[in-house]
Amino acid sequence: PAPSAPGASGLGLLALLDGLPEAFLAVDAGWRVTYLSSRMRELLGDRAQPGDDARKKVAKLLALGDHLRLDAPATEQSSVRYEHRWPEGDLCFDVSTRPVEGALLVHCRDITHEYQARGELQRAAQLFQAVLEGTTDAIYIKDLEGRYQIINTAGAHALGRTVAQVRDHSDAELFPANEAAVNRKHDQDVLEAGHPLTYEDAQQGPDGERVWLTTKGPLLDPEGQVFGFFGISRDITQRKWAEEEVRRHSEFQEHLMGIISHDIRSPLGAIMNWSRVLAAGGPAEETARTSQRIATAAVRIERLTRLLLDFTRARLVGGVVIEPRGTDSQELLGKVAHEFRVAFPKRHIVLEHKGNTQGQWDPDRLAQVVSNLVENALKYGPPEAPVRLVTRGLRNKVIIEVHNEGRPIPEALLPHLFEPFRQGPQTTRTLKMSYGLGLYIVREIVHAHGGTIEVASTEKDGTTFTVTLPRRAPPKKGPPEPSSPDSKSSTSKSRRASRRGRS
Repeated sequence: PAPSAPGASGLGLLALLDGLPEAFLAVDAGWRVTYLSSRMRELLGDRAQPGDDARKKVAKLLALGDHLRLDAPATEQSSVRYEHRWPEGDLCFDVSTRPVEGALLVHCRDITHEYQARGELQRAAQLFQAVLEGTTDAIYIKDLEGRYQIINTAGAHALGRTVAQVRDHSDAELFPANEAAVNRKHDQDVLEAGHPLTYEDAQQGPDGERVWLTTKGPLLDPEGQVFGFFGISRDITQRKWAEEEVRRHSEFQEHLMGIISHDIRSPLGAIMNWSRVLAAGGPAEETARTSQRIATAAVRIERLTRLLLDFTRARLVGGVVIEPRGTDSQELLGKVAHEFRVAFPKRHIVLEHKGNTQGQWDPDRLAQVVSNLVENALKYGPPEAPVRLVTRGLRNKVIIEVHNEGRPIPEALLPHLFEPFRQGPQTTRTLKMSYGLGLYIVREIVHAHGGTIEVASTEKDGTTFTVTLPRRAPPKKGPPEPSSPDSKSSTSKSRRASRRGRS
């Protein structure tokens, strides 16, 4: 049978539906189409007409079979609502079905713009999440109470925690008290300024102290009220380290150019001048003195050149190259002591030894160590006081000590004594040749042997440099592991600077 025609009231309702921009379709209990609004006709075209079986003509097009029981009468269906992408074009509809008197009404509301907006929002959220998790910077959002509402994995990792362990917690719960106070101060500064601020500070992380460059700003609602803070923190520890290296390199170049332009040119000029005097001839005694002056200036240049070469190798290669072989520290100290006794006949150099003092070391490099320490002892010790050289063998190591009396090394200098271009107190013109490279080279040579060097200096006991060497130098050059800051001790009786690793 044909679908029954609607009554007068029904015609009024259909006229009202037909005037709406939304699409409507009505079917009777047997699923025959009884009504199509103008918008529904526009969507369906000639695929469905009144009297057609909706299950065959439009059920698939409207996805009715996914939500309704098509084997039951249409009037016995429950009301449902679902979102449906139109198979043709980019349209999207909010579809709702509702049983009415003697029929089932299908209502399709066009939500294409809403669907597209949700899609854009979802893509933006995905993009934000990709940026949030893709960057190595710490990115976070906090509420006005300082609780973290959002934080990326990099930010949580910088705290040694997971995202879940950070979210909804405050700075006071995550940082030491002093660092939490600094963070709260930054938040307050941003709140008072009303705009983003950038600052740099250092904080202790799970892998040591890190330097952070942070930009923090207020978050505003549509009414312009602050409801939280955002922060972006970048780890610039490596950059600060590189800047410090550049500064040190520049400083090194300045020192190097100063040495080359002044300290080498000065003895070189002396050689040239005294050579002209020597060429002019003169008494034999004067000629001998001129030759001695030329030789002294040449020794100064040779010594400085050797120091600069050793320093450059140590900085570029990462240590001094050694050639270990069988060596007796007692014999080595005896040779060095003899050389200085000849050079300084008025000074008293005492040599002591005890136990087995043999080992596998580089004798030339070790003699360089002892010579430098003895030279310093002679320079800084009183002329009437002896310089004492001691070597003693223990079970698996050998100790070498060089001691002089006199004024102690200033306490402020001790932590930097083995750094390049650091000098001890210079009180006489005889100390002009101190460039601050000698003790640096000494430390590098000792480290290359796998040993340590320490200095103890007091007013009462004088100054003692102690070198401790394993009996066999390691096959590869390189210093032992650095000691902790606790390894240095300082008392009223003794001030000790220890260098067990690279500074």
